[in-house]
Amino acid sequence: MIRIGICEDVYEELVYCKRIVEGIMADMSRNVMVYCSRSGEDLLLEIDATGKMDIYLLDIELLGMNGVEFARRLREKDGNAVIIFISSHDQYCKEAIEVQPYAFIDKPISVQRLKEVLGHVVRTYLDQRECFSFSNRKIQFNIPLSEIRYFQSDKRLIYVWTAHNDTSMDRYAFYGKLQDVEEDISNYKLKFLRIRKSFLVNTNYIMEYTADRVVMDDGAVIEISDHYKAAVREYYMKSLRNRM
Repeated sequence: MIRIGICEDVYEELVYCKRIVEGIMADMSRNVMVYCSRSGEDLLLEIDATGKMDIYLLDIELLGMNGVEFARRLREKDGNAVIIFISSHDQYCKEAIEVQPYAFIDKPISVQRLKEVLGHVVRTYLDQRECFSFSNRKIQFNIPLSEIRYFQSDKRLIYVWTAHNDTSMDRYAFYGKLQDVEEDISNYKLKFLRIRKSFLVNTNYIMEYTADRVVMDDGAVIEISDHYKAAVREYYMKSLRNRM
């Protein structure tokens, strides 16, 4: 799922931008969640609550902090954020360039221009990330592996638990086999470790190892089955040697 944040203080323009963004992403057959805010302060709170977004569409002139100041704050949290400024004024151009925006779009918004920019972002940036793709109810999901905390199987269902704090979004599901998932992502740089027959976990989210279990950053305690204890221990010892 692609997460897009829009910050625009004029309500009518915010609604219009949201509508055309959703239409563009639907035309591209992309599953999208659009977060709308009328201030940079509110959008920062949204990021703290639900996690970073893939694309930010920012008006420059806002109530409170302006779009450039928001982008500076955002860069402290996410150096890879895709920032697109939308504005009818160019007096902030020099300041805006300092925060390394992906693009500028003039107001009033041209649907064709926005479609070109978003299409370019998706094709050349988002699609190049290490992602896990699956479909559910004819909807295609494309989730960065870095945001997946662990995969959990239950009979024929595979649950994909993400690192988002929003409980309405932290779990997805599809039909498949965990063994196939493990093979599909085995060549990626990000390491997932099989803990037991029903769990494949992202090692970046493991906070604690013991001989019998791992503790995840969300507090989940997962017992290591006897079959996988040797492999888990070997990985843990190797990771310790690499830190020295």
